[in-house]
Amino acid sequence: MISIIPALFIFFWVIMAGSLLLDRKKSTVRRQLNLVHYFGYSQVSDQAKDAGWNITTKEFLAIVLFAIGIGLVLALIFKNPLIIVAGVVAGYYLPRFIVQRYKKRERMALMVAIPDFARILIARLVDHHSIVKAFEMTQKDCFEPMKTLAQEFVKDVGVGIGVQLALENLKVKVSYRKFNTFTETLLLAHQEGYSTEALAAMKKAVESIESDIKAIEALQITTRKKKRELFSVVIASWLFPVVLSFMNTDNTNIFLDTFSGKVLIFLYIISTMVVLIKGEDYLSLKLEEL
Repeated sequence: MISIIPALFIFFWVIMAGSLLLDRKKSTVRRQLNLVHYFGYSQVSDQAKDAGWNITTKEFLAIVLFAIGIGLVLALIFKNPLIIVAGVVAGYYLPRFIVQRYKKRERMALMVAIPDFARILIARLVDHHSIVKAFEMTQKDCFEPMKTLAQEFVKDVGVGIGVQLALENLKVKVSYRKFNTFTETLLLAHQEGYSTEALAAMKKAVESIESDIKAIEALQITTRKKKRELFSVVIASWLFPVVLSFMNTDNTNIFLDTFSGKVLIFLYIISTMVVLIKGEDYLSLKLEEL
């Protein structure tokens, strides 16, 4: 009986240690969930899903902690605890900024892919005179992201929802007015026949889309130039505290060693983030409104 006591003691100790570790893991998970909740993970996740990015809590948390970590490192380097607050603010806005950039990039890639997809589809319509067969053949030759959308159209028709509803689903996914015109003409041709006039109307719709894209690409060159100018202004504004920091009084750096200087640097950082975020918002093209 006495020989069993040490074994029982070890057994109960392992159980208690395991329960403590499990509680610690659960506590860590709860803290992570609270953190992503406070930083608006659900809102960012919904925005990312609209662009086809299923951002995970780990990815979101990594972005937030990266921004906060940068703020912490800078706070230690410059001995300014207010920079940690700036890091927290950056942790809130950085995921949203990244998601917005991702959405714009994916939106532009979608619009650029539409004309080639539409031209291939028209050519397949001429060959097969069947919208479903044309989509089946087109999905093999077109590029992403239209390739996936063509596959989804074929699947929609395959489950029996009909060509009209499948085209409506396609219009919603693309969400581009001139592409709506193309699909409406395509539906009319499907119902009344693929006449020369119908094919010509589709080609005209494609040309209109292509002219939009050329105009957008020209505007993007202009906006990139304006963004570079904005970035140059921001860098130039930071030269003031850098230069003035050399004007020491009694061996005291006014920006690193005085409370007012630390507050000013904090405000500089916050204003820089606001300028860059708003500048990106104002200077970027609103592709989702087309």
